[in-house]
Amino acid sequence: MRDKRKKVCLVVCLLVLWAHLFSAPVLADMVTTVAWVFDGDTIKLSNGTRVRYAGVNTPEVAHDGQPSQPLADEACLLNRRLTQGRQVRVQIDKEKYDQYGRLLAYVFLPDGTFVNGALVEKGLATVYTTPPNVRYDRDLLTQQRRAMRERVGLWASADPGKEPFYIGNTRSRRFHSPSCHLGRKTGRRNKVIYRNRLEAFYDGLSPCKKCNP
Repeated sequence: MRDKRKKVCLVVCLLVLWAHLFSAPVLADMVTTVAWVFDGDTIKLSNGTRVRYAGVNTPEVAHDGQPSQPLADEACLLNRRLTQGRQVRVQIDKEKYDQYGRLLAYVFLPDGTFVNGALVEKGLATVYTTPPNVRYDRDLLTQQRRAMRERVGLWASADPGKEPFYIGNTRSRRFHSPSCHLGRKTGRRNKVIYRNRLEAFYDGLSPCKKCNP
């Protein structure tokens, strides 16, 4: 009888633990300090955590013998001016980490400034939606469209591209060159044909990293 009670007690404890683990939030908003800025969209927190800004992409700074992409240094400078050594609020979405183990996050200053959005608004970052992290995709797209209309930053001399058309995938939120095998595999339901790159950007799609259209 005693053994049976022990087993019942153990099962109950396991059920309570399971419920706690799967009902609790993965990670609450965190208030911390930025220790270092690597580039336009990557920072290190005071606890050593590397954070990659969710929902946006900035040009690559010089690395591995490759020169900086246009406006990469400007994006890094703005990010550094906004965040380095300052207190920030770090907010995550549904997916916590990228393939490099960096925390994917939206970053806010104490005055409410949305750092991810500030980079897009200045034309120093483009929208880079990666489902399921879509919490602020509409806000970021609104800021990108404004930057495109005002022709600031990356949009001052934006390249419409040389291909006759581009294949957009509304599910992956990427667009491809006509010859890209990933583009050709896009299902009819998710496929959109764009006349140029700017139309795809205006819809919030990002260039495929395989074909780099």
